[in-house]
Amino acid sequence: MLNMTHNYNYLDFASHISFFEFLQEEFKESNFKTEKYLEEIKELSKKDTWDIEELANFLRSYPKSFEIFEEIFQLSRFTNTQLIYFLFDVRVLNSTNISNLIDYLKKNLEYDDLFVELFIKHSNNTNFNNIKFNSADEIIRFIENHEDKQSEKYLIFLLKATVISYTELAVKAEVVHNRISNSNFKDVSERIAGYLIKNLHLNEILKGIKIKEFLENKRIPIDTKSIHGNFGKIKISTILKKHGFVNGDPLFDKFKIKTLNNDLNKIDTLKELKKKFVFVTERYVEDVLKRKDNTPKKFDFILLYDLKPKIVIETNFYSTSGSKININEGEYIDLDEDIKKKHSNLIFIWVTDGNYWLTSHGKKRLLNLYNYFGDRILNYNLLDKYLDGLKEEMKQNI
Repeated sequence: MLNMTHNYNYLDFASHISFFEFLQEEFKESNFKTEKYLEEIKELSKKDTWDIEELANFLRSYPKSFEIFEEIFQLSRFTNTQLIYFLFDVRVLNSTNISNLIDYLKKNLEYDDLFVELFIKHSNNTNFNNIKFNSADEIIRFIENHEDKQSEKYLIFLLKATVISYTELAVKAEVVHNRISNSNFKDVSERIAGYLIKNLHLNEILKGIKIKEFLENKRIPIDTKSIHGNFGKIKISTILKKHGFVNGDPLFDKFKIKTLNNDLNKIDTLKELKKKFVFVTERYVEDVLKRKDNTPKKFDFILLYDLKPKIVIETNFYSTSGSKININEGEYIDLDEDIKKKHSNLIFIWVTDGNYWLTSHGKKRLLNLYNYFGDRILNYNLLDKYLDGLKEEMKQNI
């Protein structure tokens, strides 16, 4: 590559900038199995206007319908915060009325076996005067015989800790079903019904959809960060293949090779890759560490020739400025310095692209980065332009 001035470098870089291409599927298909909920869908579809009492009764009769509402209103599932509100009386839990809290604890101990099991686990893992419980009866006797403030605080702490553990298990459908259908906790179905109707406007939504068709055709957006990250990897993989690089991932995955040493020629299972240009992704190079925490650095791409790592690449696409680029910049400057000092056999290249670099702020940043990376900061088109030259460098540096 040519040794150009920073301004000429920037002009070359900016004129080769790429804009985002929508190369990837942006939605995941829903995994909701409507055939398992046909009865619930049929009954729910009979009305498009529900009151809280009707919907609460429906939930108790058809507790599986909870997943239907979850699918209608959430991208994946209700949050733990919502589950706590649904399954437990938060107004009681948030109160400072000790008597009400203890009564609520006793009710849960008397009528919910899972709650008892989790409460006992918490008591056995908590060191409070060596008090441990083995059954709901033991806990209730303790409650009745210990009315001092310290014991009450301990019991309320265990109550609230158990609520958290219970909620974490409530991602399993049967936990929610059992709580909804438990006749001793009708308030659960009433709270869920009230939330669906008042907060999420269920009746308005039902008027605008056909439930079965909606559930079958719902699409879940893929995280935009992963889409932007994958875009660069797709572009670079395509460029590498265009220039004769072999994708080594299938073979490296097959033999579970995650960390590459300086020479892999002794690994017989890789012999078919000898004397070839190869790229692998999401792997480590032996003894290349992140300066921040001294942990192994996983690279987006590692380029090999004759089974020897020659070039390591990190890639990022920036449409706008943000904290991420500041983090990347600091990490890559440190990484580049360490590779130059400790790994003379490797070249670090930062392949970054996106319209951010066309802004005045992006230009100023890039001009500064040339002081550290020189001509080893590229975008996709420049990588394509200079890759044949890089291949010659890889062959010479054996």
